[in-house]
Amino acid sequence: MAAISVVIAVYNAQSYLPRFARSLQSQTFRDFEAIFIDDASRDDSAAMVEGFASGDPRFRLLRHPQNAGAGAARNLGIRSAGAETVCFADPDDLLPENSLEVRYAAYRKHKAIVRACHDEITDEGRLLNHETRPGDLPEICAPARAAPRIGVNPFLCAHWTWLLPTNLLLRHNIFHGENMRTADDIVMLAKLFFHIPRLVWIPDTVYYWIKRAGSLSNRAYAPEHYADYFRCCDIFYEEAAKRRQTRLADIFFNDYCLAYPNHFLRQVSEGKSGEADARALIAEMAGVCERRGVFVRRLPELRKNPIQLAGIYRLWRILQDDSPSALRKLVNSQNAVYQLSREAEYEGIRKAGWKQEISFDKFDREQGLLRARYLFCDAPPAESYRHGTTELAPAFAKNRKVFDGKGYAIYERILWLPVPEDGGEKLGLLVEGKNAGLDRTPQSVREAFAPRPLDDGAFPPDARALRRLARSPAMRERFRDAWMFMDRDTRADDNAEHLYRWVLRNRPDVNAWFVLREESPDWKRLEAEGFRLVAFDGMEHNVLFLLAKNLVSSQMDLYVYARLDARYYGDIRACKYTSLQHGVIKYDLSPWLNNVDMDCFVTTTPDEWHSIVDDGTAYILTAKETVRAGLPRHDALLAAPAPERRIFIMPTWRADLAGKWDLKGQRRDYNPDFAASRFAGAWRDFLHSPGLESLCRQYGYEAVFWPHPGFADYLEEFSPPAYIRAPAGESIQDLLKTSALLVTDYSSIAFDMAFMRRPVLYYQFDADAQFLKGQNRRPGYFSDEGDGFGPVCRSGEDLLAALASALRADCRPEAEYLGRMERAFDLRDGKCCERAFAAILALHGREKGQ
Repeated sequence: MAAISVVIAVYNAQSYLPRFARSLQSQTFRDFEAIFIDDASRDDSAAMVEGFASGDPRFRLLRHPQNAGAGAARNLGIRSAGAETVCFADPDDLLPENSLEVRYAAYRKHKAIVRACHDEITDEGRLLNHETRPGDLPEICAPARAAPRIGVNPFLCAHWTWLLPTNLLLRHNIFHGENMRTADDIVMLAKLFFHIPRLVWIPDTVYYWIKRAGSLSNRAYAPEHYADYFRCCDIFYEEAAKRRQTRLADIFFNDYCLAYPNHFLRQVSEGKSGEADARALIAEMAGVCERRGVFVRRLPELRKNPIQLAGIYRLWRILQDDSPSALRKLVNSQNAVYQLSREAEYEGIRKAGWKQEISFDKFDREQGLLRARYLFCDAPPAESYRHGTTELAPAFAKNRKVFDGKGYAIYERILWLPVPEDGGEKLGLLVEGKNAGLDRTPQSVREAFAPRPLDDGAFPPDARALRRLARSPAMRERFRDAWMFMDRDTRADDNAEHLYRWVLRNRPDVNAWFVLREESPDWKRLEAEGFRLVAFDGMEHNVLFLLAKNLVSSQMDLYVYARLDARYYGDIRACKYTSLQHGVIKYDLSPWLNNVDMDCFVTTTPDEWHSIVDDGTAYILTAKETVRAGLPRHDALLAAPAPERRIFIMPTWRADLAGKWDLKGQRRDYNPDFAASRFAGAWRDFLHSPGLESLCRQYGYEAVFWPHPGFADYLEEFSPPAYIRAPAGESIQDLLKTSALLVTDYSSIAFDMAFMRRPVLYYQFDADAQFLKGQNRRPGYFSDEGDGFGPVCRSGEDLLAALASALRADCRPEAEYLGRMERAFDLRDGKCCERAFAAILALHGREKGQ
């Protein structure tokens, strides 16, 4: 009898099997059998295993005639195991050479079931996570006794790191789940949990979990995946109830009610899940809760101390929420739990004065500045920054407010510290006399943030091909010191187009390129004007993205600034990203912008600039990254001709009405519920109102309806009447600058009309708070009613009355609104493009010219 049976479920794994087989044959422990169960693979996996077995008698092949899933394959392996112990592995992962040796030695020494550790690594070998034994857990324990203190989940995961007695599994019918898309291993561990009187958790790393781009852990979960995870909760409840340990099952269920809604919302943010998926997830959680009587047992405790079981509290909040949208319920519950956890963390910081952990997370090589960040309460601690014995002052510093407590506030201190060019003496940062852990020479700081050359031997073929092309002399010459400009992938006609045009006319020495879809209605117009165009999403676009010195865009979406996986190209790309913005910010967009890694952020009005960079604001951006240059398109608006008799109607978009998004461009899936929405109905009613047509005819005005570009595919859902003109490949800027009056709801395009001193009417039939909630936005420094450039109308009747008044006044702004327009815009000198260009040049420190 062998000592260990290694059970491997195989399905279409021929690309990985040779490497995996070598890792088994390289084991320092030799007394094992490897049982490969081919689950009706459609490739040559089975033949490959047969080849291994012909040269190594420890390898065995079993076959499923039809695909039955990984769980069924592993169960066949357990039933066929002939060794004293059993462990599991997947053929696309790897085992360190001592994986079996250290586990079997611990099993024999401690006469206990063995749990060890694993590493999560990428295809190219980059470490993502190194697992360790929970800090409060002794090496030897009984899981049922330890779980109330450290949780159940550490004992119900990573099945490939375990070593189990084979007859224990067979005697108690402990098998993997079947007919599942995922989590079959968790079912096995859930059934095992109460049969472990003694477990030894060794510190050794015994498994390398390879996180491939196409693996389940990196793919989108369908509702069935989440259902499988909550099926595990049901099974663990059944096992716990047999032993009157239901409270342990509550702990496990609580963890899943935290983890999987968070996972789901990340998918939503990536456009991979939607409303129907959210309803299915909530139904799964609610079903377990109802079947197991969770609220009956735990609700009194939750009301006293909700953070104790934050996941179950989250579910209770979801089920109490009367929002019509399941997605909104999940987001609301996430915010509520986040608030609770933050309060607990920040209360600790309040007592200590500051969080005694400092991160050095970003280095600007061209400007020689290192960013340091830490949290403090109320008043900044004393700081001292030195190079050797020389005291240095931060180049930029900011106190970002992150939390308002009861009688106190938590801030994040953000410092940009100068790193001298040379000198062998170390840099040091002290906070309240405590060493912050910098203790490096300037040279070692530069080396720490320098990109490491990547070994692309194991990269996907398309990544290797792109790397070779980007390194070719022809491409390097073509895109030497290139500036890559881009608005949306589908349309230009925004700030990047306007700045590119200025560069084309004023700085022909700059190697400038403009990215756009070739089928865009703007392509031929820009081509005729002499723009050097690159087709979006083509190979040339990808090479330009890797080699460009500057990326300049009006958009802040991932498909613009993070379109390629840094794991494969991080050693090639060294680009500065400038956000020209799509419009003037008026809301607090910090939850979004704080996750966008940009080098230069262009603002326009004094109030907008202060709302970003001042102490006490919510943005990570400081005066280092934020410049007040003005929107490049405003230079063209300054030269606008006298307005024509035109009413420009442009509502903004609604995030909760947009279809699913793959993040690869502006296009989204069609939302079949759009036409029935209150938003579409209200604007449809206004467009079809007899009063609007009567006013247009009475005063001789044309009406143009141009919904937000995000809703360009829904124009028919508004069904504008024949007398209202819809866009037909025209330039929005050309139409806007010749229009006499704007009707919008919340769009920042109102600032463009105000820049030209033309009247704005705001049609806000939904309360402002309701709009912000749907957009996941927070109130900012600007209120349309208190600071806006025209009246705010809450009904169609009010809007028609305001429109009639504006037309009677020949579309001249009222004195109150004209005063607001004049106060908002002091940069009306035609030099917005020039200032933006200078700010981008300044990103490169002492470099001159391009």
